[in-house]
Amino acid sequence: MKKQRYLVVDDDLTNNMICEFTINRFDKEAEIKMFVIPDEALAYIKEEYNSTSEALSTLLFLDVNMPSMTGWEFLDVFLQFEERVKDQFTIYILSSSIEDFKKETKIYPFIKGFLSKPLKLTNLQKIKELQELPIY
Repeated sequence: MKKQRYLVVDDDLTNNMICEFTINRFDKEAEIKMFVIPDEALAYIKEEYNSTSEALSTLLFLDVNMPSMTGWEFLDVFLQFEERVKDQFTIYILSSSIEDFKKETKIYPFIKGFLSKPLKLTNLQKIKELQELPIY
């Protein structure tokens, strides 16, 4: 069985540490990549997921409010990738914001859910069970 891959894109180092701890606690075999700079994450995705012939199932946890590039700007670039690359990702927004994201759910319908920081074990369990997560 293939290891589950996780990508976390967030400029908050404390949150990243919590995400890594929570994911490792949930999935001891997890492959985790953490990015504080969104452009570096996009470059990694473009290189890593274009160069492999096998499909790599990846959960992407993306922050919305980052100084160099918002999560929405990140998704705009992500949308330009080939379908075979995009199809390897399941995307969740991970945010400390209490904003209403209804408008964004229409623009980015492929987002599976919106999660409040910090990432919780219960969220990972629901994702594993393929339950829909609430859209805030």
